[in-house]
Amino acid sequence: AAAAVARWAVLNNCVLPGFGGELCLRKARHPLLQAQFRQAGQGRAVVPLDLELPPRIRTLVITGSNTGGKTVALKTIGLLCLAAQSGLPVPAAAESLFPVYDTIQADIGDEQSIQANLSTFSAHVKNISAILHASGRGPALVLLDELGSGTDPLEGGALACGILSELHRRQATVIATTHLGAVKNFV
Repeated sequence: AAAAVARWAVLNNCVLPGFGGELCLRKARHPLLQAQFRQAGQGRAVVPLDLELPPRIRTLVITGSNTGGKTVALKTIGLLCLAAQSGLPVPAAAESLFPVYDTIQADIGDEQSIQANLSTFSAHVKNISAILHASGRGPALVLLDELGSGTDPLEGGALACGILSELHRRQATVIATTHLGAVKNFV
């Protein structure tokens, strides 16, 4: 297992993670995206992610066009935080720092299910309810993709603002994506 981790770390240009009071990613790359580009050839390269979230800032909302970059950023942040806390090398620059979280929770993707009678919106609500139940027991990282989507924009925006407010009150670090103007203005 150690040899496999070492080979993987060399292949992905990984470093041993550093830990500190802030989330600071420098030249962070999603390893599966790197592997996909490597396999496809054609000289494509992953655009590295730089993100700095000082300890006094606990909520970050990312917005932009629908090209997948926001979701990839969330997945990269979550995966690298989990890898670091698991003692694995991370595909990032050596000056990257990771806080230690008691929980890392995410609502990413569409869990719509006809069998479970869940719409896109109700699936998000169910996931966020579980996240709220899990947070509040220590430092938490919460990743929320397309917060407030899947319903009327006014209602979704109001609900999203309430969720962000509650997570902030619970001292969670929240990184969310949205297209809703109400959420952007709230943050």
